[in-house]
Amino acid sequence: MSNPDIKTNLAGGAVPYVLRQGEGRALVVAGQVVRILAGVDETAGGYGAVICEATIDRQPIPLHYHEREHDTWFCTRGRLRIWANGISRVLTEGDFAYVRPNHIHSYQSVAPRTQFFGIVAPGGWEGFFDNAGTPWELPGLPPINHPFDFSRMGPAMQRFGVMRVASATYAEVSPGDATDRVLPEEPQSYVLQAGYGRRRRLNGHLSTQVLAPEICDGKVDMRTIEAGRGATMPSIRHERTHLSLYLLEGALKLTLSGETHRLEAGDFANIPAGTAYSTEVTAGHARWLLSAANGEGLSFWDDLGVMTEEFTFSPQTNDQAIVAAIANTSLKDTGMAG
Repeated sequence: MSNPDIKTNLAGGAVPYVLRQGEGRALVVAGQVVRILAGVDETAGGYGAVICEATIDRQPIPLHYHEREHDTWFCTRGRLRIWANGISRVLTEGDFAYVRPNHIHSYQSVAPRTQFFGIVAPGGWEGFFDNAGTPWELPGLPPINHPFDFSRMGPAMQRFGVMRVASATYAEVSPGDATDRVLPEEPQSYVLQAGYGRRRRLNGHLSTQVLAPEICDGKVDMRTIEAGRGATMPSIRHERTHLSLYLLEGALKLTLSGETHRLEAGDFANIPAGTAYSTEVTAGHARWLLSAANGEGLSFWDDLGVMTEEFTFSPQTNDQAIVAAIANTSLKDTGMAG
């Protein structure tokens, strides 16, 4: 029986909203629970955002590719084995992988419970889960013998351009090497180990970019942001950039267009272009994942931040200095909200 206090329907438009952990449109797809957090309508065409959970998969999904979609996995729990353009790795919490269009890939949960946050860009492909899956209203995961209508899978694959490659072989898993600890400089599929990426300190926060627009044909900018308790960022807005915020750990006060939301781990916020937003860390430490499309709004972290090799952030913030810097610097698609 469904719980009326749980939000399952999305906004249907590019408006600000918050979904709590466990909310969103949930579907069972071949034993996995896929929770759609935002789609093509909510992100102005930018991307689809999903949470996927699974127990130990008996086999990986078939090797396939997409002709136009860029696919990502940010592992938040368990162990996720991925195949991407001829390599195979096992992702654990904080690890990230990206696959370009036309690159053959697959994934498989290899832990009793695995979860990942995924962005598929451009938006629209999240509709595959609606077409292939069936609604899921219960907490947790379905049992191993839960019935699933596989007759829906073939038509969904055809409609959304899932190009199965029956002749492809699954690569042997590798522990990875130094290339998994550096963000590529050019477009390619890759794996990035937890904590690595382009790191910059700004106003008591640490920004770690895990996917840069130049790698994915300008489709998406993804980065983790983290800071200690009391760290704040002033209210800003982006003219063109659409944002999503997914809280990975800790507690965060997020203000959207003057309305305050207190987020906990697993909560999600949709932040359309033009929306004023600000943050304050209210736990000992918080870390969140930002995803952006349709503009260059997140580049202010790079333009104003200081490069750092250490995985640290300053214990103090100075919002007035950030306000002055934004006001006095020609930034791409970013301005003060006030």
